[in-house]
Amino acid sequence: MNRLFRLQWKDKEYVLDLGDSSSRLFGPEKKWESLLTHYSWTGEEDGSYSLPDGSVALLRSGKLFIHTKGKTFQFAIKGREVSDAQAASLEIKSPMPGKIIKVEVKPGDPVKKGQTLAVVEAMKMEHALKAGADANVQEVLARPGDIVSQDQLLIKLGQS
Repeated sequence: MNRLFRLQWKDKEYVLDLGDSSSRLFGPEKKWESLLTHYSWTGEEDGSYSLPDGSVALLRSGKLFIHTKGKTFQFAIKGREVSDAQAASLEIKSPMPGKIIKVEVKPGDPVKKGQTLAVVEAMKMEHALKAGADANVQEVLARPGDIVSQDQLLIKLGQS
């Protein structure tokens, strides 16, 4: 299972892919950084993750801390990215805390893969939530103006 996170460090955004077989940090200039490449994270009992080279990562309070080679790096988590498996999900969840600014569907509507269903605003950035597969809208659980938390269920889809 991949866990994709959008990170902010200094003035740059990155996408961190915490995969079961490898982990990568995608950056703005280079398509990925080598710091975490080809390592798989091992989940520890204390909630941290360790890498074979002795590096440790910890997700806490909206931040990712990576301690490697005697230095600690702190990243602000901007939100979760959607992986292919999540995209095909029939549950549309908020990728981050924010405010619903648009809901473009209602129960009973047919939707196509890639169609925008709702828009969440967080920190003056808009994030379009799209259908991962052709489906029908079963239930809409959010309205424009609602404040939502990360992973809150917003829309339920059913097979078309």
